[in-house]
Amino acid sequence: MMDQKPEDSKKEMESQFAALLEDAFQYMRPRNGEVCEAVILSIGENDMLVDLDGKRDGIISPKDLDYVDKDYLAGLSVGDKVPVLVMRESRQHGGVQVSLNKGLEQQDWLQAANLLESEGVFEAEVIDVNRGGLLVEFGRLRGFVPNSHLTSVPSGLKRERFDEAKQELLGDALAMTVIEVNQHRRRLILSERVASRQKRELLLDELAEGDIRTGTVRNVVDFGAFVDLGGVDGLIHISELDWDYVEHPSKVLSVGDEVEVYVLSVDRERQRIGLSRKRVIPVETVQENAEVAEEPEPVVEESVLEQVEEVVAVETEVTAAE
Repeated sequence: MMDQKPEDSKKEMESQFAALLEDAFQYMRPRNGEVCEAVILSIGENDMLVDLDGKRDGIISPKDLDYVDKDYLAGLSVGDKVPVLVMRESRQHGGVQVSLNKGLEQQDWLQAANLLESEGVFEAEVIDVNRGGLLVEFGRLRGFVPNSHLTSVPSGLKRERFDEAKQELLGDALAMTVIEVNQHRRRLILSERVASRQKRELLLDELAEGDIRTGTVRNVVDFGAFVDLGGVDGLIHISELDWDYVEHPSKVLSVGDEVEVYVLSVDRERQRIGLSRKRVIPVETVQENAEVAEEPEPVVEESVLEQVEEVVAVETEVTAAE
């Protein structure tokens, strides 16, 4: 093997130095307030070390970890990627002080902004109630739902009953959509009313005559029953409840019943849906019920009746003789 010439060695060193210099110029140090995707290098008892960009280490303090959900932390392992917010240089450790809690929180703000733009509908759990509305959980944030944007609480209630109805929603998951995001003021405003309208419009677009759907009876009136199909109500007219005569809808259905229905009509402009219960009842069941209803009563043979009359006559004569 021939020895490398000094000229070639010098050129190679210059090339390597130029590459390192270019890499150094291109490298941008993490800036304060920036959210980075970091890789976990080690997990200590009270802190965590992460790799920010292959050149700098980030240190997550014990105080910051105290704010992070314990179940989330328990599921983390070395090599996992996590969002962190760059705080400042750490003189004590020589690395960069970063916050996992604020990184996760920033992720939630970004998700809220995306939902605001896409008008997406999601479910959020009610965690608190105040005079102005509800507080719901949104990741690590709290969203506020004003009273005027609630549909789960009937309008027109007196203040005391209205507040009681809100209290009853604690722990429930409600369909919501984002209507305002202001991270600077930490305002996240949600609406159940807008979400209901969006769900209704989407369902109306999806529904077609001839569909078979399952819904929940929401109300029973003299002329039929209203069924919630998952955000929009349809009406089963009394004539469509059963193949047999129905005296009153309450004889067939009750509020809260789950019922399978056939979609008769969809009026998207007026947002009206006609449903039928009887058209999903199997024909065999209808025929069986008809056969039972038409089955003749047992016929007593004439000879048997004559025998009974004779026995009665004999018993009468014996009684008279005594």
